[in-house]
Amino acid sequence: MMAERNILDSLGSGLLVLDAHDRVSFVNRTLAEMLHVSAEECVGHSAGEFAVVMARFALPAALPRFDWPDSFGSRDIEWRDGETLRFFREDSAPLAAGMAARGSAGQGKVFAYHDVSHEKAVDRMKSEFIAVASHELRTPMTSIKGSVDLILSGFAGETSPEMQELLEIAQKSCDRLVRLVNDILDLSKIEAGQLKLNLERLDVTEIAVRAICAVKPLADKTGVRLRVYRPLPLPIVEADPDRIEQAITNLVSNAVKFSPPNAEVVVELSSDNLWVQCAVCDQGVGIAEKDLHRIFGKFQQLSEGRRRGGTGLGLAITRGLIDEHRGSIWVESRVGEGSRFIFRLPIASPPSPSAPALAGQAVKP
Repeated sequence: MMAERNILDSLGSGLLVLDAHDRVSFVNRTLAEMLHVSAEECVGHSAGEFAVVMARFALPAALPRFDWPDSFGSRDIEWRDGETLRFFREDSAPLAAGMAARGSAGQGKVFAYHDVSHEKAVDRMKSEFIAVASHELRTPMTSIKGSVDLILSGFAGETSPEMQELLEIAQKSCDRLVRLVNDILDLSKIEAGQLKLNLERLDVTEIAVRAICAVKPLADKTGVRLRVYRPLPLPIVEADPDRIEQAITNLVSNAVKFSPPNAEVVVELSSDNLWVQCAVCDQGVGIAEKDLHRIFGKFQQLSEGRRRGGTGLGLAITRGLIDEHRGSIWVESRVGEGSRFIFRLPIASPPSPSAPALAGQAVKP
């Protein structure tokens, strides 16, 4: 046991273990030094009490949350220690009972904190370069696409069947390149911290219905049914409607892409006292447990995803959009049993007495 602890204490990453009752059962030396406390005095405290200690260093927009479900999760945290600003990646995973607390029942959770400050700086420079290059590419691509569309519409005169076929190939390639450039621009803005959100007080139900309508033509081609399920009216959130619609559209499009014919994709909406939750559930091929931790990475495509096309950026953009809204996102999946991509958004504070009340009713699913 002492050897195990020495090994964990020597790691460069901070480690936190919660037992099945959400109490701290282990903190390694690296995390204790980050918090300027001793590891021993942390043990036995509740997750909420430990979060208060961490909140002295985590910026308000990324206060530690230990309410992850029993699945893998990952997010970035900004960490300020005096005048020093660092970036950490928090990875969470379920932990077997015997590892969480010897002899206890149930499952615990383990959280690892990796210093990614250098990687963040490099990524920021790369993102700025890619954003400039993508912006320069978008202008000529838009002109090429517009010209091809005009020729196909007959504006320049009649075209032969052979020319028509070649122009349609060019049109599809232009559409794909424009989508890729737009995805890269979105991701680079998120990574560079330059994404501007137009926040409104809104009901996520309306946004989910709009996303379903946007994906319906794609679903109709493969016979996949789409449905929004909301057992109770939702509390209001403060979010950018276009960006949340983009996130839900990405998740629903992926679900349709990996669903067999005549399957159903359901957008489940629910809430508790703190969060509004949206889960996109499919009956597709599922994801192997070993791949869950990388599913939200950039250009991360599993073998099935490469076969069905796509850029590998949609889920990375979706995670970035949810993070920008101070939310969280994760996936639950098993091979052959489909997948559930779930995100949460914080419920908005009640409007001040001087603020006008919201008008209108939620769109029924």
